[in-house]
Amino acid sequence: MDTLSRTGCRLFLVLVFAFANANAEGPDRTYVAKVETFFESVGNGEEQEAIRELPANSPYAEEMSAELENVAFQLSNLGRTLGEYRNHELLIHDVVAERFAYMMFFVAYDRQPLKMEFQFYRPDEDWVFLNYSFSGDLENELVEVAKFKLMNFIP
Repeated sequence: MDTLSRTGCRLFLVLVFAFANANAEGPDRTYVAKVETFFESVGNGEEQEAIRELPANSPYAEEMSAELENVAFQLSNLGRTLGEYRNHELLIHDVVAERFAYMMFFVAYDRQPLKMEFQFYRPDEDWVFLNYSFSGDLENELVEVAKFKLMNFIP
């Protein structure tokens, strides 16, 4: 095979892999930006605003408001018990049937880490907020994530 043919073959393979990776990302991921905005607000000490913004485009935002206000209150009090928010790291991000998105984060505070989970649903073209939770019971979860990574050789 001459040099030009090999170069063309390599270019073809690069394009095939790039296209496959683009498709693996799936449709619109606007919910990822929403989660990053959430963490920016938490980092600025605006926990209640962070929670209120999650369901902003959901048709069920009004129905969720009482529950989210309770969560916002709990989240805003974390600073008193856990100290200052430091950072976050994505542990799991999975999309099922291009309609349901789940994200789990390791969130570092001064005193201890938390697990935060976000769920979004795409009933039509737009992603809408479905659920949010946080928990201090992170040790068992992290052990399970580590085992999963080891079993599946995920770096």
